[in-house]
Amino acid sequence: MVITRAVTLGDGFNGGNVPLDRVTPIVGGLKTAAVAAKRDPATLHIVSRGTFHVHAEPQGPKRRPLWGTLDEIREDIGRYAAAGLPQLFLEANFQPGGAEVGTVLAHLDALASTR
Repeated sequence: MVITRAVTLGDGFNGGNVPLDRVTPIVGGLKTAAVAAKRDPATLHIVSRGTFHVHAEPQGPKRRPLWGTLDEIREDIGRYAAAGLPQLFLEANFQPGGAEVGTVLAHLDALASTR
């Protein structure tokens, strides 16, 4: 199982487009497996890629996470953090119709953390 290998052979887990409803079980499973492997769960690096697409108009509550207005995407980033994901990187390579570098950079700048 990938979770067991992540904690016994590696230093963490890099998920690819983990659905929001799967974040808590995966992070919990990683921490449980780390304890079973006699590792400190706090030392694991847990990160996931999140494909995003910015829309001009709100997409509503039934939309795909990370697809919506900048405000909706910001809310989703917070929802991933609240679900236990310590790091999320936004993936722009799969934009419908292709990614335009200037637009993507402007969106990433607008979404950047203010910490």
